[in-house]
Amino acid sequence: MKTDKEIIFSLEDYTAIIKINRPPHNFFDTKLISQIADILEEMDNENQCRSIILCSEGKNFCAGADFSKSNFTNGDNIYENLYKQALRLFRTDKPIIASIQGAAIGGGLGVALAADFRITCKEAKFSANFGKLGFHQGFGTTITLPRVVGSQKAKLMLLTSQRINGVEAYNIGLADYLVEHSELINKAIILSKEINTSGPLAIKAIRNTLNKGLADKLEEAVKIEAREQNILRGTSDFKEGINASINRREPIFKDN
Repeated sequence: MKTDKEIIFSLEDYTAIIKINRPPHNFFDTKLISQIADILEEMDNENQCRSIILCSEGKNFCAGADFSKSNFTNGDNIYENLYKQALRLFRTDKPIIASIQGAAIGGGLGVALAADFRITCKEAKFSANFGKLGFHQGFGTTITLPRVVGSQKAKLMLLTSQRINGVEAYNIGLADYLVEHSELINKAIILSKEINTSGPLAIKAIRNTLNKGLADKLEEAVKIEAREQNILRGTSDFKEGINASINRREPIFKDN
């Protein structure tokens, strides 16, 4: 298993744990998503793995991309350099449980939605804040968010960029379990062990049937998302949204 200090990996009792180790905010980039995808694909061929826990070190689960450093703000091809790697997360076979202790924001929410299940606590924060950045949603959120919370709740989250806590996330079905912060990883392990007691071939077949066509739909969706993002990141409103976010103030958009 090839990992570096930004990914902590373990495998014990049929449960693999992938821990993102970029505290405190655990911002992602293409490299990080690619590393996670590499591990997931390797676990597909590992008989000693039956389920996977995705978690992170530090205050937040994943606060999305670091726009102060990100290539989102220049001419990089988002689809080729990020979303092709993100799609790999959705084409793997083992059930994934996300343990969310803090903020899952923007693309970080997209990472959380790549999991089959989400366990959270009242301290967590969730937001599809793309609009507040003057941007279009990405990471397949067009498909995954309404698939989990329903089209109306997804539209509300996307058009308002509202931030909800773990209790609200649980109430709308964005999270499957709500526990105390100190119990997050324990609950994830309990759920993982429940999955592990079932026949691994049966679990793979059931999951593949339930997810039939999802990865192909996501591939089409992320192409559209990337196209819209490429258009919007050339606007003054996008620059204002990013600047406001970095400086922790409300943006002043001018529709150009």
